Amino acid sequence: MPQFLLSCKKDDPGPEVPFDGTVAVIGAGAAGLYAADILRAKGVKVIVLEAGSQAGGRIKSLRNQTNIPSQSIADFPVELGAEIISGSDSIWGNVIKNLSVPTVDLGSATNQFILDKLAKSESDWAGDADFNAVKNFVSALPNFSGAGASMKSAAGVSERAQALLNSQTGNYYGSSSDKVGANGIAEGLSLLKHDNKLLTMKANPLQDLLLSRFNLVVPDVMLDTPVKSINYGGDPIIITDKSGNTFEANKVIVTVPLAVLKSGGISFSPALPGTMTSSFGKFGMDSSIRVILDFKKNFWGESSGFIWGGTDGPQYFNAGVGRSEFYRTLSITINGPKAAELSALGADMVSKLIAELDSIYANQATLYIRRDLATNQILSIVQDWSKEEYIKGGVSYPLTNATNEDRVNLGKPINDKLFFAGEATDVIGDAGTINGALNSAERVTEEVIKSILGV
Repeated sequence: MPQFLLSCKKDDPGPEVPFDGTVAVIGAGAAGLYAADILRAKGVKVIVLEAGSQAGGRIKSLRNQTNIPSQSIADFPVELGAEIISGSDSIWGNVIKNLSVPTVDLGSATNQFILDKLAKSESDWAGDADFNAVKNFVSALPNFSGAGASMKSAAGVSERAQALLNSQTGNYYGSSSDKVGANGIAEGLSLLKHDNKLLTMKANPLQDLLLSRFNLVVPDVMLDTPVKSINYGGDPIIITDKSGNTFEANKVIVTVPLAVLKSGGISFSPALPGTMTSSFGKFGMDSSIRVILDFKKNFWGESSGFIWGGTDGPQYFNAGVGRSEFYRTLSITINGPKAAELSALGADMVSKLIAELDSIYANQATLYIRRDLATNQILSIVQDWSKEEYIKGGVSYPLTNATNEDRVNLGKPINDKLFFAGEATDVIGDAGTINGALNSAERVTEEVIKSILGV
């Protein structure tokens, strides 16, 4: 945490910032909650307006949902949004460590990689030239330099290896390998200061952890309050929600997803500056789906972690690894054009994913998929983020012409009144993750406090 904000620790709130006004935070995801928490600790009056019916944003855990039919899917927490902790010593990793919450290091799991409809381990593919071409490109990505190149064009791998490449360099970063800019991702990866460990929570839902960490803020969040316009031309700033209710504030922090801003979900008066809107066009935020499938038997391997390289399901994750004696649940993440394609199929997307698993694992998916005993319907859960009105997709990703300076532009304050946070505005390599959202909250609150103090 920056020295400027060290006094914001919960057990040492430090001196209050002398400010008679109000700061409004738009959005109660990780960035919004953390920003509100920091300002509250400094003695600043804060209001938090959240469009949805629950706090957490794209951190959404199955256990907390009342609108999804009760199904015995797993005996461990199932995540419908963010599920991986990137970096044991990252900002989010340190929150978890400080709260003494048990985690599972996925480095102990064995990943599988799909080529020719065969799923095998890295060691089993060691002599395959196409596999090594993808592996070497992914490993060297932080050092890549070549403006204007997509992951697909930068890697230059064979057609046989395209699905494997897409899973790790396209789908993994929020879209497809022909849309994600290699230079933008490489620039971000080169800035990372934390380790590369991937962790999952052992027994606690991520949403519960987030809400627990910011428990002093959560009770005051105004839910079901979608902001439609922000007039920051005068003082106070006038915020109007969908129902026509107005709120006054002297400074506003906007933390809504990039897709909401790009689609004009919130109108601004005066209009946002051209440098910011120009940078909007250099990032995408595409369709995103999480599918949870439960089986009566683990047929893909109990020690498996990720299964990379599917065509319909680019990223299969053995969600129970290290967390349960029953390793029978797959968490499937689909982003970009493939997610849009599957979204259009509705419930039929599940059949398509099972068919792909059948083609890889000799029809065992159909044989072992769990079904409702009364209706014989497949037990599955689908979280289609594309259809969430106030989120509209997955995470931000750079297009081929994006640079880190464009991310800086996304988060620049306007007139010491309007401030921006959220994973898309992270400039230290963690965009697209919970870390990025939390990093941006530290940056934006420092900007707000400096504007209050006139420093």
